[in-house]
Amino acid sequence: MSSKEYMYPSILALTRQSLSRLLGLTMLAATLVAGRAQAQCLLYPIALSAQTVAVATPGTVLPNIWNGDQPGNFGWLTWTGDPGEPTLVDSLTAPGDSSTYVNPEDPSDHQLIAGKWVTGRPGVANGKHVRAALNTLLGTQIIVPVWDQVRGEGANAAYHISGFALVQLISYDLPSENRITALYLGPACGGVTL
Repeated sequence: MSSKEYMYPSILALTRQSLSRLLGLTMLAATLVAGRAQAQCLLYPIALSAQTVAVATPGTVLPNIWNGDQPGNFGWLTWTGDPGEPTLVDSLTAPGDSSTYVNPEDPSDHQLIAGKWVTGRPGVANGKHVRAALNTLLGTQIIVPVWDQVRGEGANAAYHISGFALVQLISYDLPSENRITALYLGPACGGVTL
């Protein structure tokens, strides 16, 4: 393993029974919306392509979940539109800060659900604080947005969210391969998040 690659070794020892337990866990909170209780998720700012999820089944290792699609944008998201690295670090630090979401099409809208857009964060972002936050997340189950469309470039990129996925981070290699590897655990959130 290179000095730039970090790995959570016990992930290789998962059994069917432990995988079933993992699938049963979610990071959900309840809230009342329009008089109904709806599940809300704590999200992390890593864009996962719907094409990648379409061919995955729970238990599949995804060699690269960090897969933005536009020039100058590699798959980091920003809930508020702030492209600063400290903002990214805050969003990667448990429990995340997806509750700060601002819809790039309607600044008064703060509820991230499937069908809305999220601003992409330009650049690779490989600072020591980003790596420290990723190190803390290794082996942890997190929920990430799944996108099916993208528009714009660099700081103007935005991802259309089609759903959410529960993954467990296994390793990353930044910046040489610009890769984050995760175990896909299945869909998450039923489409409603903070």
